[in-house]
Amino acid sequence: MFKKTLIAASLALTAATTFAAPAPTTAPVESTIEQPQTVIFKNVNIFNGTENKLYEDHSVVVTGNKITAIVKGDASTPADATVIDGEGRTLMPALVEAHMHLTLPKGLLGTNDMRWSEIAVHAKGFGEMYLDLGFGTIRDVGGADGVWTELEKQGKIDFPRTYASGAPIAPIGGHSDVGLQSRRLTDSPQNLEILGIMSTPSGVAEIHEQARHNFRQGGQFVKVFQSGGVSSKFDPWQYQSLLDEELKAAVDIANSYGSYVATHAYSDKALHQALDTGVLSIEHGFMFNESHHKKFQEKGAFLVTNLTAFSPELAKIPVVQDPAIQKKLESAQQAFGDYIENVNKLDPDYRAFNTDCVGEANICAKQIAHEIYLNAKFFGNFSALRAMTSTGGRISAELMEDWINPYSDGKIGVIEVGAYATFC
Repeated sequence: MFKKTLIAASLALTAATTFAAPAPTTAPVESTIEQPQTVIFKNVNIFNGTENKLYEDHSVVVTGNKITAIVKGDASTPADATVIDGEGRTLMPALVEAHMHLTLPKGLLGTNDMRWSEIAVHAKGFGEMYLDLGFGTIRDVGGADGVWTELEKQGKIDFPRTYASGAPIAPIGGHSDVGLQSRRLTDSPQNLEILGIMSTPSGVAEIHEQARHNFRQGGQFVKVFQSGGVSSKFDPWQYQSLLDEELKAAVDIANSYGSYVATHAYSDKALHQALDTGVLSIEHGFMFNESHHKKFQEKGAFLVTNLTAFSPELAKIPVVQDPAIQKKLESAQQAFGDYIENVNKLDPDYRAFNTDCVGEANICAKQIAHEIYLNAKFFGNFSALRAMTSTGGRISAELMEDWINPYSDGKIGVIEVGAYATFC
């Protein structure tokens, strides 16, 4: 299989380029071991993902799928190496999408009427779209299970590195409830529940069971819907669906697997509840302020916010056209007005990139580009690039034990010796 180098050369610093290297030469008859290929990027300026500076006129050596050397000027070149002359352009890490959904092509309610084969075809194309856009890693925060990680690692799909949580956890009436208005508690599970894309457990025991099932299905962390949402039917965004003991139940199971909980949380109260209960990845977090900032720092937690939530363009996408959803969106955007000011004031280095697009690939590609633009517009180029590279890579490295992290053998989102550099 061809190797695709996902260290990205870019003049704009917000796009990445994939390079296809030649197939390996035929091994001698007596040997069946394929030697790792060497690719050298020379004459490049390096943005390493962590520092607000460029390292000018460097060479980066990639052996197999890891960076093995970074040198000033030219590196020594083995005879069989592939050399790519950057001609003074900027070399940066492939991007990291810290919040996306492979298996929700029509949002929560629309996807509920789709067959698994349709959803799977969409998911495959969606992951390939991310790779084409220069993303080396994606984190599916609700819906996909670990099969996508396994297929990627086996080289059976042309995907970025993939983290997955499995079915999000929330009770009846929460953000994962996709049932009809006439649904009764005794009714059969809904389609997305049957497919393992959503779940509606209630109480500590059922949450324990669902979280364990998600890990059994290959998930690497737990996702809960703690707040209500905008693009759903029964749950006001101000609502908190989980009691302290229920949220703690999810945290306990995640901890037992050497992992963490990511929560969909909007309000001031929800953020405090999550951080106080041991949740370490706050998704959205639109009412983030200085009181949360101190807890994020103390606990080593991460903030993963989709900035398109603040854009008037959000009201135009297909999944929010229901009048009731439009009303929720309007009230939410009015309440979240201090987020941008607070982030600029506090400059949290734990803020990661989040697009959270549900829809077809052609629509979401545009939303991803807009999300990149908004990151730079609101917070400047360095904050945007850090969020899109090293911070996204830190989430799994810092919040997961090596034995549960499928990519623990190299850093993600940085240009450093030993970090990931290629994608099979």
